[in-house]
Amino acid sequence: MKARTLVSLLVIVGLMLTFGMPAPVARAEKPLKAALLICSMEFPFFGAMIDGAKEAGKEFNVEVTPYDGENKPGLQTSQVEDAIAAKYDAILLNPVSADALVPAVKKANAAGIPVFSLDRDVVGGDRVCYIGTSNVKAAEEGAKTLIKALEDSGKSKPWRVVYLWGTPGASSAMERSEGLHNVLDPLVKNNTVEMVADLTAQFSKPTGMKVMEDILATTSDIDAVITGNDDMALGALEALKGAGVKIGFPDGVIIVGFDAIDDAVAAVERGEMYVTVAQSPYVMGYWGVEAMAKYVREGWTPPLGTPVYEPTGGIFIKTPTVMILPFKQLVDSLTRTPSALPSK
Repeated sequence: MKARTLVSLLVIVGLMLTFGMPAPVARAEKPLKAALLICSMEFPFFGAMIDGAKEAGKEFNVEVTPYDGENKPGLQTSQVEDAIAAKYDAILLNPVSADALVPAVKKANAAGIPVFSLDRDVVGGDRVCYIGTSNVKAAEEGAKTLIKALEDSGKSKPWRVVYLWGTPGASSAMERSEGLHNVLDPLVKNNTVEMVADLTAQFSKPTGMKVMEDILATTSDIDAVITGNDDMALGALEALKGAGVKIGFPDGVIIVGFDAIDDAVAAVERGEMYVTVAQSPYVMGYWGVEAMAKYVREGWTPPLGTPVYEPTGGIFIKTPTVMILPFKQLVDSLTRTPSALPSK
């Protein structure tokens, strides 16, 4: 089953738990228009987000128009301005940059067009809410999973680790780096981990492959690679295979990705990647459209007590995050790891 299909199964239950909203709107109501501004359609992750948004559009009578920002802040700023001029009912923004899109958000605010941020947030302007993952916490869990794998592998210390991170200025890149360093920095200080490289690969598979090739030209003495998304992990994987470096747990290079795109899930099942941190892009897109429809039609706002997303200050609607492991490892984690008795 595809990763986005697995995640989509969470939508209906999650909607009720998170929003506490009434039933879908009647089809007879006038259609709304939503501009869905994606940072870059190059990445499969955002294809799932668009799918979720369009499915919700059918359910809630919303015409969803995706825009490709091509990872260019200037282009995406122009797209926000175009959406304002076209009098869209709402803007669903997956920003290229946390800082550069703030003036555009403020223009939408001045025009009275509500803005909802998805997967990534901006650091200024008014957003109804941020719908996405706690990137810091998810990256911490990914890093902890890597350290546990290195311990279980029996590799000698210090463990030599490569970290590839995403697009400079993107909130998701900065927050995932923060989460990873929260876990790894203390281990670097006590000589448990040695960082072979800590480099941007722009969230891109070709760039991830090129950066990894450059690292391998200097050294192949690498115990693990951890990345800020699956595209970079898959690029690094190709470079390692091309160089004839052994990959996989426990004896080869252990690779940890982020996003659970279909190709990465397949690599996990083959044993070429150890784990990928699964976000919920389909759910993000679906919830974004549902939230805007009910905000515009019914004045819905996030429930009282909804937490603030600390990195940006946005009202935070949290989407599910899980670890995608090979089946045997998943079974082992469920049967050998004690869990606390649920409290009232």
